[in-house]
Amino acid sequence: MINSYGISPFIRIAKRRLLTKFISKLKIKFIKMKSNTSGCRYGLKFGKKIILLFAFSLSLVLLAHSQPNVIKISKKNFINNMSIHNKPAAVVKDGSRLLFDCEDALSGKSKYYFENNISWNDPRRHGTDNPHTGPVFIEGAQPGDVLEVEIHDIRLGRFGFMQNMDKNKFVDDEQELAYLEVEAIEDYMVYNGKRMPVYPMVGGIGTAGFKEMTTGEVWENGGNIDSRLIKKDSKVLLPVFVEGALLSMGDVHAAMGDGEVFGKGVEIPAEVEVTVRVRKDLSLKRPMVINPDMIATIAADPDVNKAKELAIMDMGHFLVKYHGLSSIDASALIGFYGHLRIGQIVNPQKTLKIEIDKKYIDYFKQN
Repeated sequence: MINSYGISPFIRIAKRRLLTKFISKLKIKFIKMKSNTSGCRYGLKFGKKIILLFAFSLSLVLLAHSQPNVIKISKKNFINNMSIHNKPAAVVKDGSRLLFDCEDALSGKSKYYFENNISWNDPRRHGTDNPHTGPVFIEGAQPGDVLEVEIHDIRLGRFGFMQNMDKNKFVDDEQELAYLEVEAIEDYMVYNGKRMPVYPMVGGIGTAGFKEMTTGEVWENGGNIDSRLIKKDSKVLLPVFVEGALLSMGDVHAAMGDGEVFGKGVEIPAEVEVTVRVRKDLSLKRPMVINPDMIATIAADPDVNKAKELAIMDMGHFLVKYHGLSSIDASALIGFYGHLRIGQIVNPQKTLKIEIDKKYIDYFKQN
């Protein structure tokens, strides 16, 4: 059901090969020392090689122990709904490092759908849109806890696409914008022969909630959040509603503007490497993101004003409870330095967020 990924298996193979080679050389040198009158000269050379081989072998062993074991979650384990009834793709310990292998938002079938004029509500697309890899059961996670998902890396696949799902008023030829292809190459992508920067981010991430929901929806447990904040070096904080949390993720983008205004970012397959931690010291109603330099509360609702109110309220409570600010100071901080931004406006549930640079919190903690 699960398998390990990383350097450790390669180290074991290298050590076996090194040992075999070492024994062979040992036999040869020993024979030469016995048959040659100048055995001292051979012995000296042999001694030097022993030291070098021992040092190299030791360095490999140390390197193996310095690398964390990473559990790979295959994209073959995918879901289109987030539910307590989903069978876990893996059961892992608190603190595990995981590699989620994620398919693109149309399960790799985007070009086929476009060329055959298969629209988003066509029955042939049932069960293929917005797949999440997972879910993963994290031992020790209980309802009321918070699951911290630290993103170490997002490794993009080679080819991505953007598809216009919302009617565009300023483009005369709707067909021309209907399907755009890009090629991702390390830290840039190529569109229409032009080199463009990439901005890798995870669009869909969440735990199982009280009620079953599709991976295209977003509620208190996360889901199709589509926030540019969920990127490398971010920590996503998700409320836990069911035992084990049942974490899943997908819908990775090579780039996406706030709002996801055409219904898609640059949809692309990717590998997302994370560490999961169960936080018993936190209590949240909705997702949060903590980056090295900022914090953000995220809320979703069909009513944009309601989502705004929830995001502001969550930020205020977090500043009071976990940073020791008074409610007046928390309100002032949000008013002075808080930025209200749109995550996405594609889903029936619109996503909004309040972002605050961490450096401004310290000003309000001065005596």
